[in-house]
Amino acid sequence: MGQNISKMQFELPSMVQGFNLVIGPTEVADVMIGKVVTLSLHHSLSDAAKLMNNRLFRHCVVVDNERRVVGVISDRDILRALNRSPSWQTKSLGQIMTRAPYTVKRNTPICDAVAKLLAKRINCLPVVNDDGTICGIVTTTDLMKSYQQLLELIQKQGR
Repeated sequence: MGQNISKMQFELPSMVQGFNLVIGPTEVADVMIGKVVTLSLHHSLSDAAKLMNNRLFRHCVVVDNERRVVGVISDRDILRALNRSPSWQTKSLGQIMTRAPYTVKRNTPICDAVAKLLAKRINCLPVVNDDGTICGIVTTTDLMKSYQQLLELIQKQGR
């Protein structure tokens, strides 16, 4: 995770005595995973399934030769393909992935990223540079970990 929340505490002005203001992560860059494992369009559904199983994550970003995001594949996409296609072994990621996925930038406010995840009913957002190249990924799990850390800090301050 980006920054440690406990380093980001500030005291309120004297007009609100006895309270500390806890400021947690504010941008996607604070909570995103920066080392993203990617696949390309030539990889197979089987490649994606093996990768996710071995690495224990649920989403993989698909990129082109310039590392620009072209798609996302999730464990749910894989399960759907296995269920619907008797010839799943021959499927490429391009046939199964979500094309042109929703993305965010490093400086996107976390509340905007959360709003997008909720509105679109998705569980991950690739994080891209201005040129569309991948620089990270933020998932609902990353956001929940951040939220948990923030709540624990608030509880600790309340004691």
